[in-house]
Amino acid sequence: MIRAIIVEDERPSADKMEKLLGDSGIVEITGKFTDPVEALGFIKKVKIDAAFLDIEMPELDGFQLANHILDLQSWAAVVFVTAYNEYAVEAFRLNALDYLMKPVDKNRLQETLDRIVQEKDLQLNPFQMKVRCFGRFKVIIGSSEVKFRTGKAEELLACLIDSRGREVSRNEIIDRLWPDYDGDRAVAHFNTTLHYVRKALLRNGIKAPIEHLRGSYRLDAGSIDCDGHRFLARVSASDEINAITIPEYEEIAALYIGDYLGDNEFQWAERNRMLFREKYIQLIIKMADYYNTVGNHQKLIEILKAGLTCEPLHSTLNYRLIEALLAAKDTVAAGQYYDIYRSGIKNELGMEPDDRFRKLMKQT
Repeated sequence: MIRAIIVEDERPSADKMEKLLGDSGIVEITGKFTDPVEALGFIKKVKIDAAFLDIEMPELDGFQLANHILDLQSWAAVVFVTAYNEYAVEAFRLNALDYLMKPVDKNRLQETLDRIVQEKDLQLNPFQMKVRCFGRFKVIIGSSEVKFRTGKAEELLACLIDSRGREVSRNEIIDRLWPDYDGDRAVAHFNTTLHYVRKALLRNGIKAPIEHLRGSYRLDAGSIDCDGHRFLARVSASDEINAITIPEYEEIAALYIGDYLGDNEFQWAERNRMLFREKYIQLIIKMADYYNTVGNHQKLIEILKAGLTCEPLHSTLNYRLIEALLAAKDTVAAGQYYDIYRSGIKNELGMEPDDRFRKLMKQT
């Protein structure tokens, strides 16, 4: 869905625009404002994909508001909606995505929405086929989990999803799933298993998005909603964590309910399993930095505890958590976490906590 706001100083015009956008079926109105100053306050807190702005408004005109929006959320698409065509040149000078004349034509609006989807690379139907890779691998269509005839059919689909849209040769797949088989026997197992995958998805109303290309196979990653793909895309992005983006990062961190394919004994997934775990820890530390900067000690402690469920003996996470607990005057909990960390590294690594921890614990 396109998350959009409408800013129009006349309520009837705002209501009409809301109906047109709602009728499109692909827009979620996250805010409707007649006061541009109020809209600006909203923009400082909530991420949007698009803003539909009137131009002639009191206190803050549409051009001024657009500049503020693009300063705060440079990725947002700005669309001006006005009864006066003399503003068109100025609108496009400000890098507006489009300029609509009132009364807005439904077909013309659809062209604008299509441009927003294409240029901002938005997914309009990301929940057709849900794939969950954290913890136990599972595929959900609608409200039902897909059941596969064999474990290998489930593993084959997981293998293709793990490739994230990359072409994988049949030989590579066979080496991963049937390393003890060769020749015609291996090919026969592959063909039968692929048939089971297609049949299981078709039984649930989905045509398997698997392409066969010159001896290789590729799953159309854009046709599924995969928690692993979303997680990796977000943590690999260059966006800084701030008041606008932190809700998205919290949502992404919450996806990590267990190691990547951690409940499945897929040996070929071990490398990516370690990659995802490392990315998750890096994300936790970045979020902890943000919460510490804004002085939200409750969230700081919560996110560090979440990270420790993944890596109980991680030195930085333990140090930051004990430090945060001491800052919150919770010396009892700080001592408990120190004791757990100390006994853990002593039992598993034969080591004692380094000097940083000893100096920190002198505060208790």
